[in-house]
Amino acid sequence: MWNKRKEKDTDFHKEKRYQFIREQVRPQKKVQAVLLLKRLGILLVTALIFGGVSGGSIVFIQNNFREEGEEVVQINAYTPAPTPTDTPAPSPGKEKGSGKKELTLNDVNQISRRLSSVGTGMDSAIVGVKRKEDTVSWLEQKDERHPVAYGMIFGESGKYYDILTTCDIIQKQPSVNIQLMNDTLVEGTILGSNAQLNLAVIRIKKADIGKGLLEQMTVARLGTGFGLADGTNLIAVGCPNGILHSVCSGMVTNDSVYVPITDGEIQVYCTDIPYSENGSGVVLDVEGRVVGIITTAFTKETGTTGMAFIKVSHVTALLDALQKERTIPYIGMEGRSLDDAVAKAHNLEAGAYVTEVYSGAPAYEAGLRVADVITQINGESITGMSDIYNDLLNHKPKDRIVYTVHRKSGNRKVTKQIRVELG
Repeated sequence: MWNKRKEKDTDFHKEKRYQFIREQVRPQKKVQAVLLLKRLGILLVTALIFGGVSGGSIVFIQNNFREEGEEVVQINAYTPAPTPTDTPAPSPGKEKGSGKKELTLNDVNQISRRLSSVGTGMDSAIVGVKRKEDTVSWLEQKDERHPVAYGMIFGESGKYYDILTTCDIIQKQPSVNIQLMNDTLVEGTILGSNAQLNLAVIRIKKADIGKGLLEQMTVARLGTGFGLADGTNLIAVGCPNGILHSVCSGMVTNDSVYVPITDGEIQVYCTDIPYSENGSGVVLDVEGRVVGIITTAFTKETGTTGMAFIKVSHVTALLDALQKERTIPYIGMEGRSLDDAVAKAHNLEAGAYVTEVYSGAPAYEAGLRVADVITQINGESITGMSDIYNDLLNHKPKDRIVYTVHRKSGNRKVTKQIRVELG
């Protein structure tokens, strides 16, 4: 009896002992459930508020920032495939009144044909230039680098035609043969040449040409080349690929190449027309005017990937001197043009900076030296090397010219007057 009572007391005490645990655990489970519900509620309310604000903002932007007259396009999730009888909807580029047209392959072909027709129109002013057959043996003729070169009729008088060609073809030749449109050969007299720029001028007599052929021949139109720049379209004719009467089209890829020549500087234009070692001829603009002369003389500066040319307006004075059979004088130096910005950066004067003086040349004998800067010719200011070259074309050998030179001597700057007798 006493044992049963003891067991009841023990059970009662155990229950009493762990009562605080039940009191702590059960309320905690209820608190966690309540907290979870509260968080879900807060998250739901936040999502509703965010969605409402975002939707309102989008509607506000559409209503207030859409351009006037702009339509809202509704996109359907499903678009049925057109049947063979359906007419395809016009693309935006072809809409009536849009002013835009999509360029097709046919359009490109038409543009190419038009450019080619411009070049073909020059055929009546293009002739072939050959060496005299009796000046070399048959075996030597096989090794000739330029068996036929281009010639372009650029001048005309009452009795003569003047033809521009390359200097290579006329070397050591008192005269050459000119191949006309119908393969007739007439004799051409060499008036003059310039080896630096690979140019020569030949004269033929109209009396040696038949009347019918004479009526077909024309004189090329010379342009100024104004506006030639990267991306300018052009046509090469003559022998641009080494074959007479070929026509190639392309565009200018680099207009910033300047090459020093004796007593001057020449601007050379690079193109994307393929280079040919035997290439020669002239370059036309899209109007058919001659704006350049093909050159292979400056491959060190222009490379051998694309054809290069010099602007015809840069050699107009030289061609005039060759037509008149005048000897071009020289002073014997090379240099680079210095504009104001470059000169200021190097604490120099603007003008022509001398980079080389040929030993024994008139410039050397007169006292001109490397690093001198020429700023004036006979008291007239110059901008660069081209002014020196163009001035020489107006003189003859033995003339005397006074060059104003700025020279650094230690920490001092010296101005000198150098009198040169032209060679």
